[in-house]
Amino acid sequence: MKRVLIKRSVSFLAAICMMIWMAAAVVPAMPVMAIGNLSAEATASTGSVESGDSPVIRITFTQSNWEGAIPDNVWVTSTGDGGLTGKDSSRPGTSISLDDTTSTLTFAIMIPARTFKYDGVGNAGLILDVTYSCSGVTTDNSTLATLAVTKDPEKPQTPDDGDDEEPAPPVIAGTIFTIDEGAELPSIDAGESKIISYPITSGIRRISGDVQITAKLPEKLYFNTASATQTFAFTRDRTNYLDLDVSADAEITTGTYPITLTITYKYGGEAKTETLETYVKVNGKEPEKAGAGQLTLAGYKVNPGSVNAGQKFKADLTIQNTGAKNYENILVTLGGLSTEAFTMDGTVDSQRIASLKAGESKTLTFALASSEKMATGNYSLDVTMACGEESYTAKAFVSVTGDPTKQEDDGEKPKTEGTPQLIIESYNYGEGVTAVTGGEVFTLTAAIRNTGKAPVRNVKITVSAAADEETGGAFSPANSSNTFYIDSIAAGGSVTKSIDLLPKADAKPKSYGVEFAFSYEAIVNDELVTKEVTQTLAIPLTQPDRFEVTEPQMYGPVMQGETLSGSVSYVNKGKSTIFNLSVKVEGEGFTTAETEAYIGNVESGASDSYDLAINPTQAGTVSGTITFTYEDSNGDTKELVKEFTSEVMEYVEPDIPDIVDPNMPVEAEGGMPVWGWIAIAAGGVVALVAVIVVIRKVVKKKKQAALDAEDDYDDEDTGEQP
Repeated sequence: MKRVLIKRSVSFLAAICMMIWMAAAVVPAMPVMAIGNLSAEATASTGSVESGDSPVIRITFTQSNWEGAIPDNVWVTSTGDGGLTGKDSSRPGTSISLDDTTSTLTFAIMIPARTFKYDGVGNAGLILDVTYSCSGVTTDNSTLATLAVTKDPEKPQTPDDGDDEEPAPPVIAGTIFTIDEGAELPSIDAGESKIISYPITSGIRRISGDVQITAKLPEKLYFNTASATQTFAFTRDRTNYLDLDVSADAEITTGTYPITLTITYKYGGEAKTETLETYVKVNGKEPEKAGAGQLTLAGYKVNPGSVNAGQKFKADLTIQNTGAKNYENILVTLGGLSTEAFTMDGTVDSQRIASLKAGESKTLTFALASSEKMATGNYSLDVTMACGEESYTAKAFVSVTGDPTKQEDDGEKPKTEGTPQLIIESYNYGEGVTAVTGGEVFTLTAAIRNTGKAPVRNVKITVSAAADEETGGAFSPANSSNTFYIDSIAAGGSVTKSIDLLPKADAKPKSYGVEFAFSYEAIVNDELVTKEVTQTLAIPLTQPDRFEVTEPQMYGPVMQGETLSGSVSYVNKGKSTIFNLSVKVEGEGFTTAETEAYIGNVESGASDSYDLAINPTQAGTVSGTITFTYEDSNGDTKELVKEFTSEVMEYVEPDIPDIVDPNMPVEAEGGMPVWGWIAIAAGGVVALVAVIVVIRKVVKKKKQAALDAEDDYDDEDTGEQP
């Protein structure tokens, strides 16, 4: 029996040694990851945290005495006290750096909003359990970071609602129903019917009775069921899935559409209603090109140049589309017509332009006639350019020479000369410039003509910004006064004046007015006449494009056959919205389920990130580009291209030897390091000692049992009592 026991023990020991040998053969050499002093600092994106807040939290870790390679991944599991609640926020670390001189490892973790929520009053201690992963080996450590909390006496606080025996429920601060953070945004194709789902969680457990959720869909999305209201039972941290059976219209355009959820529930015996907004991504028709529109009277010409009273003439009007979008079916109409001034000569007062693309212009010719009763002077024609609900107006001026013999006799000396009229004949704000830029000085040059038959003198011109419904004026003089003085302008003569203007840096992109106020004198029929007149010019203003994209952050390297993840952040730092943002991923050595994604419009100051997941098809280096395409406020298409690379390790099957040779020599180079063999030998010795101890205990126990049985047998034979 002893031989059998010893034989089994030896077999067990051999099995232990075999397992140790196989582990040594499979596991490659691992870097040492010494645990030094670990410190952490937690900061909130809002600067300070108040009760009921759920901020983005950035946690920066620093660990000294670090040895070996940079970790492949870092995870954080956070719990809290002081009313800080949340869930496991494990995620890869970012901004990892290692100081080789001091062996100090520094990295950061971004915990997104709604992952943690502070519900108490006072300081919140956030315990951070940190796990490193480096080439398959993990190391555990923990530290403590504290978030400072500001108690606002004017703001209702939300104490812990765990005690069901409180006489009154706590005051709710903010919303209590949320869409689970990290939930995938549902999508639907145009013409498709499907069920889209939203995970909804409640932050309290004092809700009594059922909770009703009513969904309101955007246009061209329809319910396939009769009712848009569903009923749920909620408890704290319980997730209910709101499933919406919907259909998308075949003509719906691509974009991200809002869905409004109205939630009705009872809290503390009172009925309450809360609104939650979520979204659905629609893959449909491409949206029409977005941008600001503007139709202007770019120029006009009268033939003949000076019209006699009673004479027929033609007016050529040049209509230009200075905006960013295309126009269809534009109606151009002349106004200011009467039998005492101008009438149409056998034609109607309106003409249509079938289409006018951005930047294009077209000239229309109107046939008119002047009245025989018109006196000498400069007369205006009102020009209206309308397309749908949009309408723009401008003026064209016609110089008329009257016939004094046909003027009505009022007992006074007939007028032989009309009062001179000063007009802005042409203007520009830079050679080839279609719009000025906010915050950048530009030069406005205007050609001013005296259209009268008499000279003018003591001409004063004041330039100022025209007020509109949004601003008191978008332009201010720069480097000079806004007033000009001209001694005289001859009949029919012209002068050119220039002024530097500074547009407001925060003005919205659109056209703003600049006013020229004229004050002058003239001798008309031997009498001194004083005249004041104001003309307004329209100048389109745009804002500089400051759309920025960070360098891609790839979470690699990965093993062949695994998914490689990455992200890239973008922000619109400009004053204008950018339109129709889309992302395209291209490259070699990988495939991806989504090569193109439509994001939509990005408002001024908005930021977000784009996450990508690619599947490497080969080992080595994979590389690619992430292309952001968008339209600026002028309708110009722009691109930003970011390159990325990452390493993919080849998957190798472990070479496990069939027979263990105890005399196998140790390789001098390229094999198991010395410390590895020492560790294996030490482990074998420990296992051997343990086996021997077990064997000795078992043998001793069995020997004692045999002796006890022998004593009992002897006692029975002799008849002695024990």
